[in-house]
Parts: sequence; C-alpha cells; structure tokens
Amino acid sequence: MKAITPIATALLLTLSGSGLAATNTAELNQNGTGNTATADQTDPGATDNFISQQQTGNFHDASARQQAEVGSSIYQVQGGNLNTAYTLQQDGAYNSVHIYQEGAINDATVYQLGSQDNEAWILQSGFSNQAEIAQILGAGNVARIEQHGQLHSAYIGQNSSFDSDAFIYQEGTGNEALIAQSGSGHISAIEQMGSFNHATIEQSGMYQEADILQSGLGNEAYVVQVDWSSSASITQDGFSNSATVMQSGTFGMGGGHLAIVNQSGSLNDATVIQSGFSETAIVNQVGNGNTAIIVQ
Repeated sequence: MKAITPIATALLLTLSGSGLAATNTAELNQNGTGNTATADQTDPGATDNFISQQQTGNFHDASARQQAEVGSSIYQVQGGNLNTAYTLQQDGAYNSVHIYQEGAINDATVYQLGSQDNEAWILQSGFSNQAEIAQILGAGNVARIEQHGQLHSAYIGQNSSFDSDAFIYQEGTGNEALIAQSGSGHISAIEQMGSFNHATIEQSGMYQEADILQSGLGNEAYVVQVDWSSSASITQDGFSNSATVMQSGTFGMGGGHLAIVNQSGSLNDATVIQSGFSETAIVNQVGNGNTAIIVQ
C-alpha cells in the first residue's frame, strides 16, 4: 500500500475543510516587484462569489475575503507603489466592491457585513490618502469615495441603512470627511476642494438629504438630521468658516425642514437648529468675522 506523504495529507485536509464552498472564482494578476495579493474563499458558506485583483507597480498589498457570502463580487486594481486594499464580505448576498488605486501609499478598506445588494466604490490617486466604507446590516445602499491629491481621510458608514446613497469627493491636501447613515432613503454628498477642510453628515430616520461643498482652507461643516424628509445644504468658500445645521422633530416626531448656509470670506460662524415641522432657514454670510444663529 502506498504511503500518503505529509504534503498530500495537508492537501486532503484543506479540501475536506472547504468542500462545501462552491462555484467561487478568484483571479489575480501581478506585474511589478514585491506585490502581495490574497483571495480567501475557503469558508464553506461562500457560494457563487467572484474576486479580481490586478496589481501593476511595486510593493502593493491587496486582500479580499468572502465568508458565508453568496453571489458577491470584489474588484481591486492597484497601480503605482505601496498601496493597500482590503475587503471583507461576510454573511451577506449580492454585494459588490470596487477599489481602484493609483499613486503611492494610499489605503482603502471596505466592510460589507450582513448586508444585501450594496455597492461600495473607492477611487484614489495621489499620495497617502485613506478611505473606509462600512456597510453593515442593510440593503440597497450605494457608497462612493473619490480622492485626488494627498493626505485626505474619508469614511462612510451605512449601519442598518436601506436604499441610501453617500458620496465623498476630495481634492487638494489634508481634507477630512465623514458620512454616517442609518434608517432609509437618505442622500448625502460631501465635496472638498482646497486644504484641511472638515465635513461631517449624520443622518437617521427617513428620506433626509444633505450636501456640503467646501473650497478654501480650514473650513468646518457639520450636519445632523433626525426624523424624516429634511434637507440641508452648506457651501463654504474661504478661510476658517464654521457652519452647523441640526434638524430634528419634537418628541421623536416631525421633520420636513429646509436649511441653507452660504459662507464666503473668513472666520464666519453660522448655526441653524430646527425642530418641529417644516421650518425654513437661509443664512448668507459674505465678509469676515460674522456670526449668525437661527433657532426654530
């Protein structure tokens, strides 16, 4: 009787441990020096999934994992040098991730956990940008981050969110953006051009809309929306302007608010606080050192 070698034994154990994983496909292409790519589809509950990883350039690191996932796809494409991409899809179905990196030392991470029919996109060019998308326990969401320039940071979290869209666009240097969505039917967009601007949007409830547009240097914008069907817009152009919009109902009910803040110049400060039903607030600031407060 022919003896089984240790290598053959290890292979048999691997096959037996992953025997239930079915019809998954992984494609890895590398052209350059010192690149590392990992595609993990060994989980027995992973079925009908697809991973594609393409690396051109030097010293990239790409990792893609699908665990108890069905019918989902991951695309990670890296050019340039020293870029890092990581995606985990787990306990979900029919999700898709697209990561495209050019330049150097960019970092992109996506988590899709317990979710269905979600899309996540990260596009990076330039130097030392960071982007993360987390889609957890939701369905029908779209998240997209696009970064050009250097030293940007962007995060989108869609947690128990349904049919919501979130978009972040950054160019220039050192901008920071965060979008957090829970509930359903939201739309958020942050666009940053310039340097060292900060923007945050937090949405819960249903059917909120918010957008922030920043150009210049060191501007700060913050939007919080609770309850339903409110709309907020902040536009900042200049230096060290600050704007805050908070929209909520009364005793957990209400909404339908509209808030618009436009700032041009430097060191302007605007605050809008809306509660109850269907309030409207518009703030326009041109010049320097102005302060506006609206409470409804």
